[in-house]
Amino acid sequence: MAKTEGREALAQVVVANDGEVLARLRLSAAEAARVCRVTPRQLIYWTKKGLVRPSPDSEHDYDVFAMEKVIRIRQALDKGHSLERAAQIVQREMDQLAADVERLERLTPEEMENELRRRLERLEERVAALRRTLPASLGIARLRSAVALLARLEAQGQLHDPGADGDAAKILALRLGRAVDELEQVIRDMPPVPA
Repeated sequence: MAKTEGREALAQVVVANDGEVLARLRLSAAEAARVCRVTPRQLIYWTKKGLVRPSPDSEHDYDVFAMEKVIRIRQALDKGHSLERAAQIVQREMDQLAADVERLERLTPEEMENELRRRLERLEERVAALRRTLPASLGIARLRSAVALLARLEAQGQLHDPGADGDAAKILALRLGRAVDELEQVIRDMPPVPA
């Protein structure tokens, strides 16, 4: 209970200080690497290559902006990009974010409200589109999985001849039962067909 209250209080401080706490946060290379889920060796290598810059206040500490860049580079690497390509992609993203921040800072309160309203409407449209397509695609994927299981069992000859072993018959019955349950759940979860 005390931990939860402490986290809530910290969140309020961060919000109340307009991110000043985050802006001042500095972690050592080892700590930053752990937070960003890379090795310290990777982080130091990327720093030496100039892909990531340590905090302006210290050559050995990393601020949240550097850590954000490290996380994005790692994510780009996970998608199969080379280190150089990942760094280029991330730098472009970071430059775009900086340009967006500068643009937003120049807006009047009324313009900012309109901008936020437009962004919210776009997000709501995307959520609605996902809600329309996601259940059907999940249902189809689950249906295909259940059908594939039945096809494997058929191909293995287990549907017709469970074997003389009683345990094999029990296992087969359980597997078939799970497949049938899965099919029934898919049918229940399918969105209604529009009339």
